[in-house]
Amino acid sequence: MKLLLGSIKRLSSSSKTTLPQPSAGKSSSLLKTVLLLSGSVAIGALSWNYYKESLYQRELSRDYFSKYKISKKYSIDQDHYLIELTPLKAQKVNLWKEMNSSKLWSVEVKQPEIMVVRSYTPLPLTIEENGAVEVLRDEENASGALTFYIKQYKQGEVARWINHLPLGHVLELRGPFVEYEFPDTADEITRDRSFLWGNEDCVKDNYKYQPFDILFFTGGTGIVPLLQMTLTESPFRGKIGAYHSCKSLTELGPLNSILTKLQDNDRIELHTHESNRISIPLQSDPAMEGIPSPYPYGGNEPFTSLDSKVRPVLSLVCGPGGFISTVSGPKYDLVQGPIKGILAARGWDNSNVYKLS
Repeated sequence: MKLLLGSIKRLSSSSKTTLPQPSAGKSSSLLKTVLLLSGSVAIGALSWNYYKESLYQRELSRDYFSKYKISKKYSIDQDHYLIELTPLKAQKVNLWKEMNSSKLWSVEVKQPEIMVVRSYTPLPLTIEENGAVEVLRDEENASGALTFYIKQYKQGEVARWINHLPLGHVLELRGPFVEYEFPDTADEITRDRSFLWGNEDCVKDNYKYQPFDILFFTGGTGIVPLLQMTLTESPFRGKIGAYHSCKSLTELGPLNSILTKLQDNDRIELHTHESNRISIPLQSDPAMEGIPSPYPYGGNEPFTSLDSKVRPVLSLVCGPGGFISTVSGPKYDLVQGPIKGILAARGWDNSNVYKLS
């Protein structure tokens, strides 16, 4: 500060000092410099706007939002619907192959009017004109289109907002976000899933490593992660004891027939609890009494054979808050919370139970 003040004093005490005047040549050079800088700023602004727009034309990413349009919708009932979102630019990355069944993943959808995002788990399906669904085959990604099974709750502002949007409306998505990851081996043999397209002569299961089994408790639309891991490329190799609770299986629409195929081909051992049909509470359902206790996880042991009995090393729970509390104790936002309820009574704890969002 002292040096700056001293410089000012010296300049003001020299009354005869005049600033040098630039020559005509220097003025012309200065003008060119100003014009050049102005042009650079304008080009920079245009480039930045182009860059921001180009973000929406790249592959789906967690770092920015990409634009998708509503290409198909199918209403199952007044609360449940299927919706297919297609990217404005075809996606080169096949997420179904990249993620396979070792990762349970979702994407975030932006609601710009209230500036919130909600996570939704996609399924490897396409919606047909008659409302039927078709499972994507190996190496197919439908140019990046994603299909969702959604329920609109009274307090679910984003789900209700999406359901009321017309075909062609553009939404913004980002992801994928992995919520749970299973141990995976890159050199393992892929499980045949051709039964999904009517093939009755599927290749017999034969692996390098012994698969592990799990239990999956789902309530309502919480069944989507279970469907994702059983329908995706390289589907889950072990047995799954699936316990699904809902008001009625009719709310699944065309997804119900897929569950039947998975059951008939020994991919899941399905137990259902329909509250509209069964008056007893979930915890009193006889099916809950048959829930097995946990088995130890053996790691990558050499493959021997597949047991007809489910020997679960892990239990996953996904559904509304009340359902999660009944099955495994409440989840506190991002905190898992202690294991209580039905699973605790069968000897399960935090080391082998995970509550999904």
